[in-house]
Amino acid sequence: MSSNIQILDDILINKIAAGEVIENPISVIKELVENSLDAQAKNIIIEIRQSGFISIKIEDDGIGMSKEDAVLCFQRHATSKIKNFEDLLNISSMGFRGEALSSIAAVSKVDLKTSKDDLATHVKVEASKIILVDEIARNNGTSIEVKSLFFNVPVRKKFQKSLSYINSEIIKTSTQLAIANPNIGFKLILNEKIIFSCQNNELKKNEAFKKRVKELFQDDFVSSCIELDFQSENISIYGYIGLPQYSKKTKSLQHLIINDRVVSNYLISKFIKDAYANRIAEDDYPIFALNIKLPNNLIDVNVHPQKKEIRISDSFYLKDFIKKAIDYAFENKFKENKNEEFKACFSNDLNFKKADFNPHAYEEETSFLKDKENVFQKYEKQMYFEKIYNESPIENFLLIDRFVLIDSNCLHDLEGSGVNELLVIDLGVLNAGLLFEKIKNKKGFSKIQNLLVPINIELSKSDMAFVEENIDSFINLGIDLKVITQKSISIEAIDESIINENINELFFVILEDLKFFNKSEKIDHIYEKKLSRELLMFSKKKKYSMQEAKDLLKKFKDMKNTNFDSLRDPHFIKLDKEKIERLFKC
Repeated sequence: MSSNIQILDDILINKIAAGEVIENPISVIKELVENSLDAQAKNIIIEIRQSGFISIKIEDDGIGMSKEDAVLCFQRHATSKIKNFEDLLNISSMGFRGEALSSIAAVSKVDLKTSKDDLATHVKVEASKIILVDEIARNNGTSIEVKSLFFNVPVRKKFQKSLSYINSEIIKTSTQLAIANPNIGFKLILNEKIIFSCQNNELKKNEAFKKRVKELFQDDFVSSCIELDFQSENISIYGYIGLPQYSKKTKSLQHLIINDRVVSNYLISKFIKDAYANRIAEDDYPIFALNIKLPNNLIDVNVHPQKKEIRISDSFYLKDFIKKAIDYAFENKFKENKNEEFKACFSNDLNFKKADFNPHAYEEETSFLKDKENVFQKYEKQMYFEKIYNESPIENFLLIDRFVLIDSNCLHDLEGSGVNELLVIDLGVLNAGLLFEKIKNKKGFSKIQNLLVPINIELSKSDMAFVEENIDSFINLGIDLKVITQKSISIEAIDESIINENINELFFVILEDLKFFNKSEKIDHIYEKKLSRELLMFSKKKKYSMQEAKDLLKKFKDMKNTNFDSLRDPHFIKLDKEKIERLFKC
């Protein structure tokens, strides 16, 4: 009887392993840079052509490799970092699994030049096969060039995202690697253009980290943050955390470094947000760039093939530590502000002077508390009814924040007409639904209107690279912009249908949408929910005028079979006498 079970050949095994480790060009860059870091490099140059599909070249001045190691490093599970199981429990190096170079070589053409102790070696590999081993002359260190990525697995290349999105992610990942290793010199060259260049230094690690953040992030980021530097017996955390009023609707400005390793960890991000407590709204996310130092035996980095995630053994202790650190930073900032206010009360000749009070600054500092205002207090402020349309069956309604209260008998088209019910309509959901349809279908924007005062927005290097290559996409979505500096844009005109929106926030929602699904006529179902959720948070935070309420109600009446948006949030709820009576019962 023949067997259905077969042993896979080495070529197929290597391609399967490569699929786990090498997802895209960003994976290659991260793996190769981490090898340079383990080689004790002081300077690293990253040079990319055509988003990495043509060429990815990483050059360093590290310790290099011998001829034997240069040949052996392309074998699967070949590593110098682990010799026994105990080593796996106390990993301090970046690379350790022994899969990176073999996986890269399985799906590309690799050119390696390395030198150690004045002996230099040149190795060429193509689809896991070594085709050249030669002696050359070069200085100590290593340069490795990965060419024609995924040339032998075209199906993998077919499912890559747009080149502009990948370029943006390359800049973001390279920036994070440079921040995670602030004492090391980094240079990124993308399509022959220098994106950033940072010199190596001998500063203390925490001071170097803060300096590198200032070098690589836009000015708005640092000015929106306060410094944090806190430590206990075996844990330390330092860097920048955002002031509450500068929180965002997405996690795009959250940069987490643990033991000099760029990672994503949902639990730690949640601990940081929880530590803000009621300083920020529930649907906001704080911005931060933090480096956390933990004992190696408390974390497990061997939980993801690409080493993107980590597992923590004592999460409760870490949560408490993070809360204390963030509370301490805000308490110090509060004391500092108090001292400055006290000093401002006195002139140099010690004569009493009345301190200046800026009501607008106070409103900005406490804006994150306004959403907490009791809805019934707003109800008391707006106890009146107003006529809507002369010819409309809707005769009156009450506007409370983003909610409209209306007698259901005024909406004859709705089911339940003739019954004494109170409709509570959520303008936030209505507005989000309309914006969602316009963005999803890339249509519905009609007439561009010039702004009296252009809106200037600072962007990160990765976002700026993406925007420069996709200006037409923003114009198609009703936002006319131009690049004014290397790190900022100016929005000069917008579609009249979004003239009343918070354009600054809406721009970033659209930016994330375009980055994820650029130049596509369809939106993936999973991302459709993500986009809808972001627009919903944006629309619920918005303050609506009476005129906007009228316009949305008119559109609401014209809607067909749209009682729910893609997140199943209701546009309205009905309250009859029985439901209202239940609300008043204890």
